[in-house]
Amino acid sequence: MAESFAPWTAPGAIARPALQSGCGGPTGVAPIIQLHPTRLCNLACAHCYTSSGPRETQQLPLPLLRAVLDDAAALGYRQLAVSGGEPLLYEALPGLLQHARRLGMLTSLTSNGLLLSPQRWAAIAPHLDRLAISVDGREATHDALRGQAGALARTLRLLAQPRATGTPFGFIFTLTQHNVDELEDVVGLAAAHGAQGVQVHPLTLHGRARETLAGARPDGQELLAAIVEAQRLAQALQTRSGVRVQVDALSQDQILAHRERLVPAWPAPGLTALAPVLVLQSDGQLLPLTHELPRALWLGSVHEAPLKALAARWLHSSASRRLVQALERTWQALAEGAQPAAYWYDEVAARVGPAEVHVPVPPLPSRGLMPRGPALAQGRAAQA
Repeated sequence: MAESFAPWTAPGAIARPALQSGCGGPTGVAPIIQLHPTRLCNLACAHCYTSSGPRETQQLPLPLLRAVLDDAAALGYRQLAVSGGEPLLYEALPGLLQHARRLGMLTSLTSNGLLLSPQRWAAIAPHLDRLAISVDGREATHDALRGQAGALARTLRLLAQPRATGTPFGFIFTLTQHNVDELEDVVGLAAAHGAQGVQVHPLTLHGRARETLAGARPDGQELLAAIVEAQRLAQALQTRSGVRVQVDALSQDQILAHRERLVPAWPAPGLTALAPVLVLQSDGQLLPLTHELPRALWLGSVHEAPLKALAARWLHSSASRRLVQALERTWQALAEGAQPAAYWYDEVAARVGPAEVHVPVPPLPSRGLMPRGPALAQGRAAQA
């Protein structure tokens, strides 16, 4: 097993060595804010962790998202990752990416790739640093998860758009308990179609995935198999094709060796130390690390207060301290256990104990906080 720390990112984020200096979180990259501006999607995939689909109308207005990005940049977030829903259906997407670029952020986008028309691509390509396309196995597997025959073939054809502009792109492969044997096929597709890498991201049992794939979350053995397979493929293919394979999982050896990267110091110097990945859902709720953390540990809604105010309140509440305690418990359990590999954030969410169910949060100060306008129709909020 490799001795080095195997960092992971939010799906579709950009891992660049130049950004790793000074980053204390397990992402291995500059702190990232992941935005879900809409739940509208042209598909209703079985493994979707946001329960997005063609009938979902929940979305966030561009002025609000610009204000969130202003605060995020001031707090130290250096990357924007846009997901969904299908972000290509968010009409204000070019303006969102352009604003992030003005703030000095790297920009990335995760898409199913079925809507990469020349017109849509021309509008966003000048503002995009990296495109991530979901490819989840061989054609039969990929199309079955999406409920649409021919989905993979169409996505691969439309990759001609980013290739034409020279925009770097990669694939995101959702790892389940049953498909590690298809990783080689996906890496082969990446090499054949000009993708720079394949990010192997364990299935998140949230949203629709909880209902349709309840028994498919990969266990420690499957995660270890993915790590070993990724190393084999890297050795076999990287020198020929340049395709990098990254698995969002850590072996037990890596967990033991890198406690300081996984459990932040307390008190935290700022939000990015505790939440190197910050998620904004389409209902306006902000949460650290992963969708699966219980609501009691979330920061709150940007419809009610600016991100800066929510961050200040959260850092001075017991919620942030209890998150650190959960991180410590997780490291201890994994270090002492027999689990050969783990997806860190899922393990943390699973170990948030009963004490975290009711977390007292101090009220937001009224001075200087302006209302952000009426909230849009909230729809069904995702529950952790």
